Amino acid sequence: MTANPLVWIGLAGIGPDDNARARLWQQRLHGVMIGVALLALPAYLLDAGGEHPALHHVARVLDGVIFGAFLLETLWMLYVTSHPARYLVENWLNILIIVGSASSAGGAATDWIALIRVARVAVGSLVLVRALSEFRVLFTRRGAPLLVGMAALIMLSAGGIMYWLEPTVHSYWDGLWLSFVTGMTIGYGDYVPTSGAARVFAVFVALVGVALMTLFTANVVAFFIGDHSGSADKMGESLRREIALQTAQLEREVQALRADIAELKTLLARDHDGTSGEQCRPSSMSITTSDPK
Repeated sequence: MTANPLVWIGLAGIGPDDNARARLWQQRLHGVMIGVALLALPAYLLDAGGEHPALHHVARVLDGVIFGAFLLETLWMLYVTSHPARYLVENWLNILIIVGSASSAGGAATDWIALIRVARVAVGSLVLVRALSEFRVLFTRRGAPLLVGMAALIMLSAGGIMYWLEPTVHSYWDGLWLSFVTGMTIGYGDYVPTSGAARVFAVFVALVGVALMTLFTANVVAFFIGDHSGSADKMGESLRREIALQTAQLEREVQALRADIAELKTLLARDHDGTSGEQCRPSSMSITTSDPK
């Protein structure tokens, strides 16, 4: 088993040591499976928030889509991966989703199916947070308007859903307020979710709200760090250029010094040879004059 922490929640995916084909297919199916996983939310809301048979039928159709998509994706990834057993163990959440969606699509109505649906909503939230964290643009200056727009759209939609699900909320604006205080984890207590469907949806709103606030905080930090890092990069570049110039000047001076030392050695060698010759000549002359011949 790999050291990927997502193993514990069954979302490890393909390992880094797997073949290129498996990694390519995981990248291709990533966005599609995120969308399919998020279908668990409307499936649960339609099944729990309305008494009309048509709503339950649509919910079962969505459960069937979830079941088929995850089953096909799991079987295909088991085919292309080089480690099928490890993939199945490290992505155990797929098996849970397949079993739960199959039971829901088949019309099972036991208590544990409700737990499966709650788990599917949580899975959709986790996958959404994981997907948002992979968009690097969210951590740049251009990501702030995107985050604000996304938060506004989610809150507006959540307000309508809360108004639909929660019996104590009697207007859209009250539902919007309940979604806001839930997403920001404020919890004033003037409005609280009382029905099972509203409570499950409140969990989803809280998870998404915390995730968006975390991303927005990271965006603000990246904005200020980006300014300082830009100045630091300019100062670093100037310092590197100055160091390069000083190093080149030092190398030229060292080369000139080496040339002077070599020339000085040559002169010293010549002087030494001349001095030795002058010392030898008087000795030979003295020998010649002392010869009686």
